[in-house]
Amino acid sequence: MKKAITPQKRDKSLVPLSREHHFGLLFCWKIRQGLKNGTDLILMRAYVRYFWDTILKEHCEEEEWVLKRLLKTDDTVRGRLEEEHRLLHSLVELIEDGSPMNKELFKVLEQDLTDHIRWEERELFPYLQAVAHSDELELVGQLLSHKHDPRMDTFTPEFWTKKAQAE
Repeated sequence: MKKAITPQKRDKSLVPLSREHHFGLLFCWKIRQGLKNGTDLILMRAYVRYFWDTILKEHCEEEEWVLKRLLKTDDTVRGRLEEEHRLLHSLVELIEDGSPMNKELFKVLEQDLTDHIRWEERELFPYLQAVAHSDELELVGQLLSHKHDPRMDTFTPEFWTKKAQAE
């Protein structure tokens, strides 16, 4: 029997980043739906670039900034986060430069981002909460809330809906 994963109590300082993970998982779902619906890959490529430029790039930069404040340079967790962010960016660039377009790249990006978000939520954030001093976490939260504007995904057309496919 598979063990159920219970939701983690998130420190309020990390909530803005944790909330954005919802957008990342929704992005992954939209990519899966687009592939399932046979969406034109050029349109999906435009969406990947849009999402990177408007949400994911800045989100990754904020996470790396947080880890630089909370963890030592040689912490392996910090290295893993930075490496996975570089990989995600490389996948976005491969999709953007892709000629001919390759569905497999979209699948790899979707799976890698899903796995990355799950790792952050289930392992990274609990680790940060355990090792970082509460005062430092609180300061990070204040700085994040000060510079963190809510980001929205307003890409059109909504290729992930069957209705949009018919239009």
